[in-house]
Order: sequence, then structure tokens, then C-alpha cells
Amino acid sequence: MIFYNLSGNYTKKPFIHFTVVLIMLLPGISCNKQFDAPPEYTGPNIQSNWPISNLRSMHFPGNFEQVLDDIIIVGIVIADDRKDNFYKSLVLQDSTAGITVRLDASGLYTDYPAGRKLAIKLKGLWLGDYAGLLQLGAGVDRSDPVYPELTPILVPMFSRYLVKMSVNNMVLPKQVRLDELTDSLQSCLVTIKDVEFSIADTGKFYADALNKQSANRVLKVCGGGSIYLRTGGFADFANVKTPRGNGKITAVFSVFKSEKQLLIRDTADVQMNGPRCISPGVKLLLGEDFESSSSNADLLLPGWKNIAESGNKLYQGKLASNNKYAELTAFASNQPAMVSWLITPSFSLTGTVNEVLSFQTKDGFDNGATLQVFASTNYDGGNTPWKAKWILLKAGISKGSVSGFSKDWLPSGNISLNSFSGKAYIAFRYEGADPVTPVDKRTTSFQLDNVRIVGN
Repeated sequence: MIFYNLSGNYTKKPFIHFTVVLIMLLPGISCNKQFDAPPEYTGPNIQSNWPISNLRSMHFPGNFEQVLDDIIIVGIVIADDRKDNFYKSLVLQDSTAGITVRLDASGLYTDYPAGRKLAIKLKGLWLGDYAGLLQLGAGVDRSDPVYPELTPILVPMFSRYLVKMSVNNMVLPKQVRLDELTDSLQSCLVTIKDVEFSIADTGKFYADALNKQSANRVLKVCGGGSIYLRTGGFADFANVKTPRGNGKITAVFSVFKSEKQLLIRDTADVQMNGPRCISPGVKLLLGEDFESSSSNADLLLPGWKNIAESGNKLYQGKLASNNKYAELTAFASNQPAMVSWLITPSFSLTGTVNEVLSFQTKDGFDNGATLQVFASTNYDGGNTPWKAKWILLKAGISKGSVSGFSKDWLPSGNISLNSFSGKAYIAFRYEGADPVTPVDKRTTSFQLDNVRIVGN
């Protein structure tokens, strides 16, 4: 290698050449060195100097207040717009309270997902309430002096006020009773147990997805009390149906004027798989009124089994006097022997006591066919129920209407299931015959309705 000196002359320096080559080789020699992994990024180290509860105390209902001091709040995002049930807003909560923040953008969850720690520099921002719900925004629109409105923080201002910090943080919801939902819990994550949708709102869509209309669904608590669940028409789950069971709900508490409301982030916040309560202390383990069945067609209900053991006829759905029910007859079957089973879905007798079964029946053109009711705890749910062990239950079943159908439904009475435990099934077993010769024809029609199992 040739090196020039300042005078322009050159000289050979092989030892320098060796040194340069050695230095070039060093990275390859040391490539197996173990380095510590860099620490996980947690965002800027910014501290809160004002709890959210203090921020809320600055507001007077119906007014607007601008923050003029260098106040910083830090909290965890508990609700974002990922499922579009929180429109252009985030809900932030710390250990003291929560606040809804209005932001003029969609897709906020990409930068501010639920679980992100977020700092907000409040100087210059405003507080205001919408129908009683306290919110944080950028200013006040007074173009309508009668109804001034809090304006959202614009996108170019996000970096001025919002400081993104660590992600994947968790906020545990506070378990509360309905009477504990006060304004101090606005915009906080809460859990309410032993709750279910009202009968009128059970199995309904959360909202009107077709017309993009929001909807309120009534939630009832066993033992008394109710509250609205509010869902926006643009929510991803607006076209999902509300569950039929009882359980718990986790949601953000909100208000609209004098009404208390809950807003869920996703249907995963609704865990209602248990038996419904029908009165204080009483729960519905199974209920079927056959109103969802198709008229004049073989019964096909979720979880139910409709099986012909011999003969070829199944229970059918029927409609009369605006009431649907199940019906079976051997008439016109041309079968010398006909046995058919209608079996309930499984239900659990664990966790309740004093369970009772009840139902109603009518008979028609009675000539000797029978309808019996059984219970089993070893039936496997398959298509050969006659292989299981069934216990005959003592029940009132309509009979003796030889010239037509009985006028009134006969209650079965309360049939105790106390002697059974664990998973169980109830079966309604029809036995009749319609041979070619008139001898031994047993073609009585039986109608069945309002099957219920309740327990304490």
C-alpha cells in the first residue's frame, strides 16, 4: 500500500498495511459475541401531575371550562373505535376515575388501542358535557348560542396534546351493583353480575345494522333493577343477536340525560351462558314455547332431538289461535307400531336445588295412544335414546277427549327433579299404532307446549 506525505513523496509501509487488514478482520472475529437484547420500548417517561378525578371536579354541569395550567393526566385506554361502538373517541381511565376524549379521526385504535398508556397535556383543552356525559375536547362551538358544543381535537393537534406510552396494559373492571353506578364512575370499566336481557330484548339484534340506527336494549338484574345497553348502528356487532342466558357484562358506564347506560367494546364483554332468572331466587334452567318452530313441519329446534324409534312420523310444529306448539299423532301413518321421541337439550342440575319440570298438554280423538315423560342422566345425546336408562316421571297429561281436542291446556303440575343430579335430559315419548285393520288402532293426537325447568 502506498501513502503520500505532505510533500507529495510516497513511501511503502507494509506494517501499516498489516494493521489495516487486521482491523478489517476484527468484526468477523468478534461476530459470535453475545449482546443483551434492547429493553422493550415503553414510550416517553412522562409523569402525571393531576389525577383524572381532580380533572372531573373542575367541571360544573352545563358549562365549559378551559384548562389554563400545565396539567398532565396519564391513564390507560379502556375503549377505542376498533369495533366502531365508540365514535371518534377514546375512553381513558386511571386509578381514580375515567374521562371520554373526543378526537376528530377514525381508526384511532391503530395508534391508541385499548391497553395503551396515554398521557394528555391538558393546557389549552376544554371540558364540557354532552347530555350529562363529561368529555374532553379542543374547544367550544358557539355557532348555535342555545346549544353550544364541545369540539374534538383535530388530527394536526394530536402530537401537541397526546403522548403515546407503553401498550398491553390491563385495567381490571370494578364489580358493581346497579345502585352503585354514580357519576363518579362515568367512563369507567365496570362489571355487573347476575344480569340478563329482558324477555322483549332477548334474541334481538344489538342495533339496526341495516339502517345504521343505534338501539337501547334493556338489561335486567336478578333480584330487581334494569339498565340500558346502548349500541351504535355502525358497530361491527350491530347485527349480532343478544344472548338468551344469564351471566355478567363488562362495559363502559355512560349516561344520557337521566338515563344510565352501558356500552360494550365487543360481544366478548357479554358472558351470559347460565340459566335465566325468572323471579328473585329462581332460575330458568330450560324453557321452550315452540314459538320459533315452523308450522306444519317436523320440529327442528337447537339442541332438541326429534326421533322415530318405529314408524315414520315425527313431532311437528303447529299453529292455532296465534299460538305455536308441538303435536304428534299416529293417524294416517299406516304403521302397526309407532314410537317417537322428543328430547330436550341437556341441562345442568349442578348449582341449583328444588328443580321442577312443568309443561302443558292437550289430547284429541283419544283412542288409547299414550304420551309419557321420562328423565335420564346417562343418555348420550345420540339418535338411539331407547338404549339409555330413562325414569318415568309422574305427570298430569291430557286424555279422554274422544270427539275432538280438549278445550283447555292441562298443566302437568310441578314435577320434582330432586332425585337427579348432574347433566340431565327430559323425553316425551309417544306410543301408538295405525294398522291396516281397524283392530288396535291407537292414533290419539297429543299437543305439547310451554316446557319449563326451574330451580333455586
